Amino acid sequence: MNEIVTYNSISEYFEHFGINISQEIDFTVHSLEILQNEILQKSPLFRTNYFAFLLIEEGAGYYTIDDNWFPIRENSFYFTNPGHLKSFAIDKKWQGYITTFTLDFLKPYVSKPVAEEFLFLLKESIPVMYLPKDFFKELKNIFEILLLDYKRTNALKKEILASQLITILYKTKSLLRTHKARVELKNRPAEIVQEFTSLLNTHFLDILNKKEIHIWNVQEFADRLHIHPNYFSSIIKNETGKTVKQWINTKIITEAKANLLKSNASITAIAYSLGFSDINSFSRFFKNETGVSPSQFRNT
Repeated sequence: MNEIVTYNSISEYFEHFGINISQEIDFTVHSLEILQNEILQKSPLFRTNYFAFLLIEEGAGYYTIDDNWFPIRENSFYFTNPGHLKSFAIDKKWQGYITTFTLDFLKPYVSKPVAEEFLFLLKESIPVMYLPKDFFKELKNIFEILLLDYKRTNALKKEILASQLITILYKTKSLLRTHKARVELKNRPAEIVQEFTSLLNTHFLDILNKKEIHIWNVQEFADRLHIHPNYFSSIIKNETGKTVKQWINTKIITEAKANLLKSNASITAIAYSLGFSDINSFSRFFKNETGVSPSQFRNT
């Protein structure tokens, strides 16, 4: 079994597989055709600390994000956010483009806070979108120009690339308003759920990266969302049918199962990586939630 690796850039991701891709800034755009070989027909589970937008004109396969599975076909458009467990498989060679970037790259060029202007970037997961030909062609034209400017040397290269990236983000925002994968929020309770699920995902990424030493409780999540804990708890329960504690526990179990199945780490190491102080408390928690011990789950 392999460790679940977190990559900070697309060049770091490909370097892991012995493929060198030049990257000087926290932004890239590439033709998908040049990034594919036999090694990468099916990926292991991995995480990234960057956003990736993919426009696929031809090809077939699928990608996964956390517990969700989405098929890929012609005229597909999708994006993935930092922190999630991801994988992909290419059944028929993908033709199109991929652009990657970080919030640090984007923030200086957006007048409003990114979370306010492009709320969809913080969404837990959005299904792949199969675009009408006219809309696909619009995006393809932007990606083609973006790639040309990415290859050029220019004193204002970052500004040029950022302006075109922002155009893609606004196009995406417009698309999501009419597409079946709509994410606009209709009221404050829905907004609170959105903010919580995004914060939950970010918090667990910090746990796994050892930036946090324990998993927050209901009070701590409420404090960071600037909401009274009782109101916060009632909103999450009423809007989702699950308590905040159930959301947290589900996230722990999802991460624990992935590590037990996909990594060589010891159960003790997995327990510590998820904020538990010892293996016994982790084992009790895991068995209470799943009905089996961590070792039984790993060996089934």
